[in-house]
Amino acid sequence: MLMKKVVLKIGGSVLYKKENMTLNVELIRKYIELINDLYKAKHKIAIVVGGGKLARSIIHASEILDQVKTYRDILAVESTRIHALLFIASLRDKAYLLVPRSFEEISKALSTSKIVVSGGLQPGQSTSAVSALIAEYWRADILINLTDVEQVYDKDPHKHPDAQPIEQMTSDELLSIITQQEEEPGKYDLFDRVGCEIIKRSKIKLAFSNGSKPENVKRILNGEKIGTVVNG
Repeated sequence: MLMKKVVLKIGGSVLYKKENMTLNVELIRKYIELINDLYKAKHKIAIVVGGGKLARSIIHASEILDQVKTYRDILAVESTRIHALLFIASLRDKAYLLVPRSFEEISKALSTSKIVVSGGLQPGQSTSAVSALIAEYWRADILINLTDVEQVYDKDPHKHPDAQPIEQMTSDELLSIITQQEEEPGKYDLFDRVGCEIIKRSKIKLAFSNGSKPENVKRILNGEKIGTVVNG
């Protein structure tokens, strides 16, 4: 397998057990093992972690407390940084030790030989957009989005039992699906419009895969047909 620049977007939704707010430590351990294996294979790796249930829980509390929406965005960003720090601590000396809080800090981190782990950067910007920006700036070979579905579907499979999976698509086709979803803090279920626009303008290869199966990342990098591939 040739060395590649790989951006992994790990959705916060996959970090928790479905039945409660407990972190899925077993799955996180599998991700750490995967990332260590990729690092040993000389791949360059950047990771962006979402907020998931933690973000939604904090946002819900903010709504009950009647806080302004700006604070909800800030709280959502901070929740992603907590998850990023969890990965950094587990990767130890292989990881860049700070969670970047600006794109300038990401740029500095990417110039090192370390694994860079980021959460969100600023209020109103999703981690999907952050992962796309990193892939664009870094000229990554691939951005892999690990979420709670096997593939991209023509409509929300959680709401529509007749939703059809898509193996390959263009960024325009992805954008048409994304425009149908809700874009609020903690609710970027698939990807977001800004991230998709970045994918489109820079022709970034984007793959979607089931986040509960970290082993699929290696299969994607080996050229196997897994999930959905978006060719910008």
